[in-house]
Formats: sequence, C-alpha cells, structure tokens
Amino acid sequence: MNTAFFSELWSELRKNSDPLEFLSRLISMILMVVLILLIFKLIQAAVSKGLKGRITEQRAFMVRKGINYTGMVLAILFVFKNLGVDMSAILGAAGVAGIVFGFAAQTSMSSLISGFFLLSEKPFQLGDAIKVDDITGIVLSVDLLSVKIRTYDNLFVRIPNETIIKSNLTTITRFPIRRLDISFAVAYKEDLERVQNLLFSLAQKNIYSLDNPAPFFGIDKFDSSGIAIIFCLWFEKSNFWNLKNSIIIDIKKSFEEEHIEIPYQKIDITINQDSAQSGEERFNE
Repeated sequence: MNTAFFSELWSELRKNSDPLEFLSRLISMILMVVLILLIFKLIQAAVSKGLKGRITEQRAFMVRKGINYTGMVLAILFVFKNLGVDMSAILGAAGVAGIVFGFAAQTSMSSLISGFFLLSEKPFQLGDAIKVDDITGIVLSVDLLSVKIRTYDNLFVRIPNETIIKSNLTTITRFPIRRLDISFAVAYKEDLERVQNLLFSLAQKNIYSLDNPAPFFGIDKFDSSGIAIIFCLWFEKSNFWNLKNSIIIDIKKSFEEEHIEIPYQKIDITINQDSAQSGEERFNE
C-alpha cells in the first residue's frame, strides 16, 4: 500500500515530461508551502500576544502548538491537491495503519486523556519545580502525551502524563514562599530559652529569612542523647539553598562560640580489672 502510494505520487509529479515545467511546478509548490507556514507562524505570534496575561503559559503553549500543527496539515493537503493525488489511496493506507496503530497506542491514549486532565486541573505551570516520585526538576513543556522536565543535575526527563496522574505530585514552587525545617538536638544540660533566643537572633540577622511569617521554635521530644529541637524559617522560593547553607553554618558557629553542645550517640565501655586479669590467666593456660 505504501509503495503504491509513493509510486503514484512520483508519477503525478513527473506527469509533464518537460523538465522546465516540472521544475516550475516544484518551485511553485515549495514557495506556496513556505508561504502557508509563514502565515501560520504570524497567526501564532499574534494569538500568543493577544493571549498573554489572559491565560496561563501552559495553555498558551498548547494553543501555539495547535496552530503550528494546523499549518503543517494544510500545507501537506495543498501539496497533495496540486499534485492531483488520489486521496482515497491515502485514506486507505491511513485506515490500515490506524488499525495497527490502535493496538499499539493504548498507553498513548491513556496518556492523552491524562494530558487533558492535567491541562484542566493545572497542578503546575511552565517553569515550576515539581517532584514526581523520586524525580525532581523544572518543567520545560506540558504536552498532550508527556511532561518534559530538566533535573537539577541538567538531565532531560520525559514523564508520561499517565504516570503523573497516578503518582504523588509535589509542586515545589507553587507558592511564592516556603518553609525550611531544621531538626537537631541539644544536650540536656543546656538552657532551652537561651537556645531559643540565640536561634531567633540568627534568623533575624540572616538576609534570606523572612520576618513574616515569623520563625518558629519547637521542642520535639526527649531523645536518648538529648532534647530534639525543630527550628522553622520562611523564605522566598528561589532562596532555598542560600538560606539552608547560611543558617546551618551560622548555627554551628554560634553554638561553638556559646559552648552549646549538640550531642551525638556515644557508647561507654567499662572493663572490670579483675575480670580482665582472670580472662588473661585463662588464655595463658
């Protein structure tokens, strides 16, 4: 079927034996195809400008793709029409191919339907940082079949829409501010009010920590080696690593200067001298 179609296409193209006539027809078709694609590019740019600020970037991206695909289809149909190609042969080949494709594309159809759910639900937008199971990255594009992201170590990852619908999705940058939770322990001998005041002072001096919402100091539990503390700070979503690195360095440095102990698990081994000597005598015997 495919061989017959391309044979017919070539015969239609070479219908006129005159080389100059053949070259003229070919150039005219190429110029017309370029003109059609250029017109749809201009339409795409005008629509994008008109929709800017009215709909989300994610939906605007899908509109641009739809216009682009429409232009390509019209260009192909124009070529076939001017060549006088019998469209019944194309439709027949498409019907056979469609049956084969239908069996092989069940997963794609599921992802396609999931893509419509994502577009309507809008759990994230282009440029958002998301986490899908153990994959974290920046959203590059949202297509009907998949979402493409760039991980923080600069890897390109394609995630089928069906996988996203079925997985636990976290949109890290959905809101303008986030909270950083720092958990650690202090020794039982430490004055907790003094520790609290010191931490609040460090948060106030840190340029990445927000005053509103205010930092939070909480006593989590009495642990085996010390008192577990949780210290929470709010920050603008783009300053995650800046705040985390700087505040942890400040806490460690200040605790050392103020002689506040951060305990760690220890194992004390006591050896009875008499038992050790008795064991040595048995070994010598």
